[in-house]
Amino acid sequence: MSTADPRSVSELFTDGLNQFSKLVRNEVQLARTELSMKASQFGSAAGILGAAALFLIPTLVLFLMALAHWFVELGLRPSLAHLLAGLASLSVVAILGFIGLNRLKATSLVPRRTLNQLQQDATAAREHV
Repeated sequence: MSTADPRSVSELFTDGLNQFSKLVRNEVQLARTELSMKASQFGSAAGILGAAALFLIPTLVLFLMALAHWFVELGLRPSLAHLLAGLASLSVVAILGFIGLNRLKATSLVPRRTLNQLQQDATAAREHV
């Protein structure tokens, strides 16, 4: 049984180019799909941050007014009571900002599957050359 390919070198070369072209098209499609998913993830995180900001503003105003009044009832001067309420608000803003920024980190938006597949394709191509 002969294992020689009956095709000519030019046919083999053309076949190899066609397969490589198909591989590149598939990888581009995979990259597009994954980047679309990452864009959706980014949009979702940004929407959550926007919704949090929208609902947080009036809620915090009422909460801070009540907190400042409570501090006054405890015997603090109104100016100090409002300052303490403002510091409490600042801590809430810092926590929400930290959560939102963590969702938008560049590392979470990297198309990992596409990069892994490209590395596997490069390894396979090196093995066949």
